[in-house]
Amino acid sequence: MTAKDYGVPKGLPKQTTSICPECKKLLPATLSEKDGKVCIDKVCPEHGSFSDIYWSDAELFLRAEKFAYDGVGLRNPMDKTSEGKNVNVTIGTKPFEMLTCTALANIDLTNRCNMRCPICFANANQSGYVYEPDYDTIVEMLKMLRAEEPIKCTAVQFSGGEPTIYPRFVDIIRKAKELGFAQVQAATNGIEFAKKFDLLKKSQEAGLNTIYLSFDGVSDDIYLQARDRKMFDIKLKVLENLRKLEKPPSVVLVPTIVRGVNDHQIGDIIKFAMNNSDVIRSVNFQPVAFTGRITREELSKGRFTLPDLIKAEGAQTGYTTKDDWYPVPVVAPISKLASILLGEKKVTFTTHPHCGIATYLFQDEKGNVVPMTRFIDAERLSKGIYELAAEAQKARFKKLKVFKLLKLVDQCVIEEKLPEGMTKKKFKKVIKTIMGDKSKETLAAFSWKMMMLGGMHFMDNYNYDVERVRRCGVHYATPDLRVIPFCAYNGGPEYRAETEKKFSVPLAEWKAKHGDEHC
Repeated sequence: MTAKDYGVPKGLPKQTTSICPECKKLLPATLSEKDGKVCIDKVCPEHGSFSDIYWSDAELFLRAEKFAYDGVGLRNPMDKTSEGKNVNVTIGTKPFEMLTCTALANIDLTNRCNMRCPICFANANQSGYVYEPDYDTIVEMLKMLRAEEPIKCTAVQFSGGEPTIYPRFVDIIRKAKELGFAQVQAATNGIEFAKKFDLLKKSQEAGLNTIYLSFDGVSDDIYLQARDRKMFDIKLKVLENLRKLEKPPSVVLVPTIVRGVNDHQIGDIIKFAMNNSDVIRSVNFQPVAFTGRITREELSKGRFTLPDLIKAEGAQTGYTTKDDWYPVPVVAPISKLASILLGEKKVTFTTHPHCGIATYLFQDEKGNVVPMTRFIDAERLSKGIYELAAEAQKARFKKLKVFKLLKLVDQCVIEEKLPEGMTKKKFKKVIKTIMGDKSKETLAAFSWKMMMLGGMHFMDNYNYDVERVRRCGVHYATPDLRVIPFCAYNGGPEYRAETEKKFSVPLAEWKAKHGDEHC
């Protein structure tokens, strides 16, 4: 990796740009180490000073930066205001160029919901209006994502509100597959899929690949606090219905972690996932982002960062240490090499190194759990693939580098640390199929279970970092065919309210026409 691969100086302290939590104006901010933690400090001339924990482990912060890369950005041909240039995101009054392609697109089908959760980005009752683009508008949004340059979006997640109550939910899934999306996902509370097996079956037949299932714990006391109702039986029923399908969509459990509410169940959630790995493929933890005004004491007590997640997981399961977790862009060299060898640009995960972290767990037939990073030298592999990509870029016969890649993978497997019953040959067979339709069958044949653990910490106005926004890989598509980074859409000088008000009808008008259901 060279200095030009990442546009932000590494190390601490460093300067960045943030916002005032009160007036949302842009402010210079400093990231620095304090008592082993990384803090973000800023001063607003009008509202005073603000300090927050950015990452609770400075050592891990610096290690994550080693894997930082910047991407090629994206162009949106359907946005006529961009004049053919890379997409910018405006924060305050200043435009900032986005540097990462759309790794995953979010499309809110509606802000209506069949629940009223205290922790939610979108809620028709609270906002006073209903945002629900019609079918044709959603199709245009999908076409816009598939037209992105230089890398077309290949993964879309339908969200809300509750997307499964959208009148043409199944039709939208089918259309997304027709347009060439390799991954079609739905972020859901699971109620409709639990109650209506036929809806789940039709969704699967239409092409639904993945269900992002909100899952805050393994006991109803958690759901009563976080969601104001018992929900655990609903989650179990979704899994039961999935098992009735011949080729069910995969499930990603999505726990929103709130300190003092469910952080003590992180280990139990992981164990639940492992015990149901026939349908559950991943757990994606999301530490809560703070909305509205809170006191400094509440901020200090409530802040839960990605290193806190890693620490809690290790303490509660004993499966991992912080050395087993890596930031998302550790895999960026793989996409870069694939793009060169295949002669077409592939989605590259050049997200900011402090946006997300992940690891993979293997469980053998005796129940022993080993992180993949124990028997794969991930740092050596990432660096080696990056260097191989640089070689391939200049090589005349690029595909000959595949042999070097296979040799590199072989060198990075630490054979003596492989789980019991696993060999290099078997492991490489698993890796070859891990992203394909037969990965479940391959693992089952060897009596192994595999689970991806991840954490994604979306920002709020207190820990807001413009450099993270610029490198965001999760983007919203809007009815006026814009692309907006997740943390700009839901936080900061918020785009969500602006977009929804522009393309919505008053709640009273909606109820007069459709009734009170799911509002």
